[in-house]
Amino acid sequence: MDEQERIKKENRKLEKVAAVALVAILLISVVFLAISFIQAPLLEGSGYTKFFTNVSADAAYDLINNTNNLTIIDCRGLEGCGTCTFKNDGHIKGAVLNNNPETLYNWSEDILVYSKDGLMGAGFCQDLINNVNGKLYNLDGGINSWNELKYPLVYGSG
Repeated sequence: MDEQERIKKENRKLEKVAAVALVAILLISVVFLAISFIQAPLLEGSGYTKFFTNVSADAAYDLINNTNNLTIIDCRGLEGCGTCTFKNDGHIKGAVLNNNPETLYNWSEDILVYSKDGLMGAGFCQDLINNVNGKLYNLDGGINSWNELKYPLVYGSG
């Protein structure tokens, strides 16, 4: 085999290697783009809430009376007897007893959460971060702080 044939053979090998590398780069790019499009709703700017705000009982009272489309969640069921507490000990008017934050995923309204002392409410709000679109509020001090200020409660299931 003369020198020219050897060089041609080597060039063909290099062309094959270059072609394989180009195909690999294209495949990796396609996979990356596909993953980016799938994850796009989860990326920054998706509209999902990134934090929650602890609010005082006074601020919660104002929110309830001055905010349209506010969902009020009583999560005291996470602390024990939720249904009997909700009915017998009273709840904030319009509140819904809810022990499962996942039922609110993709919720678009603002949400005010309260528990007995605010701790479970904070955890409930934490579970909603990056899963809801509205603002998230936790009643700091929970229903206890609401009761200290003698704000109204509703008894029974209404």
